[in-house]
Amino acid sequence: MSAQHEVFVLSVNGAPLTPTTPARARKMLKAGVARPRWSKFSTFGIQMLTPTRYEVPKTTLGVDNGTKFEGYAVVCGRENSLSVKLDLPDKRKIVRKLAERRTLRRMRRFRNCRRRPVCFSNRKRKGSLAPSQSVVVFSPLKSLREFFRLYPIQEVGFEDVHFPHAKHRWGANFSTVETGKRRIKTFLAAQGAQVIEFRGHETKQLRVQYGYQKTSDKSADTFTAHCSDALALACAVGLGERVKPSMFLVVDDTYRPVRRRLHCSQPAKGGVRALYSRGTVFGIRKGMLVGISNGNMGCLCGAYQGTYRYYDIHGKRQATKRLLWVSNHFMTRRGTIVDTTRTCRLAPRDTV
Repeated sequence: MSAQHEVFVLSVNGAPLTPTTPARARKMLKAGVARPRWSKFSTFGIQMLTPTRYEVPKTTLGVDNGTKFEGYAVVCGRENSLSVKLDLPDKRKIVRKLAERRTLRRMRRFRNCRRRPVCFSNRKRKGSLAPSQSVVVFSPLKSLREFFRLYPIQEVGFEDVHFPHAKHRWGANFSTVETGKRRIKTFLAAQGAQVIEFRGHETKQLRVQYGYQKTSDKSADTFTAHCSDALALACAVGLGERVKPSMFLVVDDTYRPVRRRLHCSQPAKGGVRALYSRGTVFGIRKGMLVGISNGNMGCLCGAYQGTYRYYDIHGKRQATKRLLWVSNHFMTRRGTIVDTTRTCRLAPRDTV
């Protein structure tokens, strides 16, 4: 049993309180003063059934922005409650799907069929985003909403990305980061959290100061890929001293289901287009998190010969005849905390 305060606590009204230990949460559940709750990160927590005090320690959130991956870390008091590495959607796949959709739409306009007239009033809308950008921009906001729902976050350490993306040919991804940065700042301001910005070189200095390591492989499911920077930012706006890494999860938000596509692009023999998808599989919406009979889970993606098709945690497509449960939680998997510094070496029980 871990002594870390890793179990989130909600009040009677659903407001976030100070996290507690698993042992204390078990006692409160046994006494009947709390009930179990699960977050969209698939982490366990409790909600109080009786009123309690609302005094909470200083809670900070570190945000490490990126083009393909992002890192988050929550520090409550003197402990790291949760660290998350977010795998963002692949923008290249989204652009390819949008190009195919544009081709089908233009071909449809030449057919002799009923359709709505061409609309030009949506070409210049203030504050609008391109569809390929909106998917990547709104993906981090889902995780941030869940963090603020679970923890009483008061201050946010935010890495402010600055890059002249308009001057370089490879700056298209950084343009999306700049756009998402403004949206995230607006969201944090609406939550009442104080945002303290840091430049990239300042983040590196903080990480070295607190003794956190960082790997060169950004796609690795390890704490040192992105969450080390996020935890350094959370410590800088909080205690100002090193905090030991704790629970670490990886949220996979790369899969994007086809919501509505009536038929295949290429017709079969006889000029008949086969039915493709209406966004549901046997009445269940695509993209939902599903439990499989062998104890695994995955994202529902389609049907095949009367069975359910899903993507497992390794990104491989599988089939099953029966689903145990369906949920709208995030697709998560456990990562590894690796700390190679001599100043703070994690014990075996702290490795997730």
